[in-house]
Amino acid sequence: MRSDRASPWSSAVSVIVHAGRLRFEMIRRGWSASDLARESRLSPATISAALAGRPIAAKSLDLIGDTFTRVPARKAIDELIMGDSFDLA
Repeated sequence: MRSDRASPWSSAVSVIVHAGRLRFEMIRRGWSASDLARESRLSPATISAALAGRPIAAKSLDLIGDTFTRVPARKAIDELIMGDSFDLA
């Protein structure tokens, strides 16, 4: 569910997402690009653009962020990719 908070990106028309970090967050949830598109209610083309380092609408970034907040990373995957020394607390 969307919050009533103002997005820090509300005045931006488009943004470039750090593709590596986006991929990392997808991996932490066990998601493909199509999974992220479905969960965030964005088109596969928008997710593809973000992953390719092309600009996407600021609103799309806000929806991706909301999706990652709503669906947290899977602990088992975090443990597999980060090992025991990574403290998630």
